[in-house]
Amino acid sequence: MSLSRRPVSELPGDPARLQLIYTHGHPAIPYDYEDILEHWEVSVRYFRDEDTQCADGCTDGCQGSKGDGSEVGRLSLWRLRDHAGADRWMVADAESGELGGIVSTVLDHDEYSAAFERVIECPVGDLLILDRVFLTKPWRGFGLGPVFAAEAVRRLSGGCCAVAAEPGSGEWPDSRDDITDTYRATVTEKIVEMLQSIGFHAFRNGVQLLDTSLQEPDDLLRQRRNDLMDLSAAYQQQVAEGLLRVLAERAGEPLIQ
Repeated sequence: MSLSRRPVSELPGDPARLQLIYTHGHPAIPYDYEDILEHWEVSVRYFRDEDTQCADGCTDGCQGSKGDGSEVGRLSLWRLRDHAGADRWMVADAESGELGGIVSTVLDHDEYSAAFERVIECPVGDLLILDRVFLTKPWRGFGLGPVFAAEAVRRLSGGCCAVAAEPGSGEWPDSRDDITDTYRATVTEKIVEMLQSIGFHAFRNGVQLLDTSLQEPDDLLRQRRNDLMDLSAAYQQQVAEGLLRVLAERAGEPLIQ
């Protein structure tokens, strides 16, 4: 089931040309708690075809998207290592209150809680936290968020027994007056829908959990990949039909339906 809500005609480019670039850096000699809490950034970048020529000539931005790609989104994830020799909640909370809240929900005295162990089939290993999924406005509303989140979880969750996330908006309206309880509830509902479409389930205190030992996340990842391929095919068909229309108009002939 595709989560796309906007028409394909509004896509700014072929989603098949999007790439995810993973980044994690640390000093040669780790300091503080870097061995306990790792931060991963995922840049979603759009790469134009080298042979593509713009009708009005390529700008510097166009040329850049052919070489290094142009960033259209970003994901933020954290890996909290098990048996790290320090208070994991303290480390997470020192980074941010949001991370501390998630970790306090799944831990009890620095061990996975009884509630966590009841819902996770094999509660042994690290915890991956999906902190943020962001797309620029032109790329929102096409069901791409679940695809990228599922792909990032697939690549970064090795050795993790679960992935945790807490729905919350990373982007707010320009006017603070628009941030109402209704707005917050709507945003939360959309994010929960996104998370559950890739295998997360409600846990406690608003936290969602994905069990990495289950087959469900892999099955849903395949479905999300199919969504992306279908979206790309629809975009390519639309481009081809538009080109035929332009050629027919230039030739002064009606387009054959």
